[in-house]
Amino acid sequence: MNHIINLEKQRFIRDCKQVLKGERITNSLRRTIIHSSPGHVEYLKRDLNVTELRLVDIVIAKVKEQSKKSLSASSQRINILAISVLENLATENSEFAIEEITKRYRESINPVKALYYDLQEIMFLYDGKPKNKHHQFLINKFNKIESFEKIFVAINRDINDLNECKQRINKLKTDHNYPNTTEHLKKIVDLHNEMIQWKTLFEKFPEWIDENSLPIDIKGSTNFCKTIKKIFKVI
Repeated sequence: MNHIINLEKQRFIRDCKQVLKGERITNSLRRTIIHSSPGHVEYLKRDLNVTELRLVDIVIAKVKEQSKKSLSASSQRINILAISVLENLATENSEFAIEEITKRYRESINPVKALYYDLQEIMFLYDGKPKNKHHQFLINKFNKIESFEKIFVAINRDINDLNECKQRINKLKTDHNYPNTTEHLKKIVDLHNEMIQWKTLFEKFPEWIDENSLPIDIKGSTNFCKTIKKIFKVI
């Protein structure tokens, strides 16, 4: 009776023997050992004699140890990359800090993020007139698109840096078979998406001011609703 040749098993045994001869660990062998279930690895070892089993187990232990060291090194590289970007954000510059805004939030808040929160609050609470002097102060200060010129430069730089960092981290993960998403990578992705929202609101804020300088009927401002929908994609 003809035996079915298991090519995966043959490749696994062959690669293990090559490692024992001092050759490099192949990507195929690493994937099989690291990502296969214990039962599947045991299946690949089936029918080996005692000596072969011992040698294959030596290779498996070596691959796992190298993989563990590689994951640790990759995690460190990823964290260093992310921290270098997160600690050098252009939008964190003190020139964007407005005392009337920042005093309302925790001391460490990004000043541009604080501005975003306050302008968002103005738009959501508006019912025909500003709610308070603080809202009026910000409307006066940011009624022209030019008011955001330096902020846009900083946001664009940060978005580009965050996107480049994200791509470099993903390449590191691919190159080193790093399976996890680190906390720092999550921060990079989340902040990148947040900044796109900041920029969108800042671009629309002067337009919203212009629209609401028109007379408002008893039903309220339809222009206000239209702008809010465009900014936050409300259906």
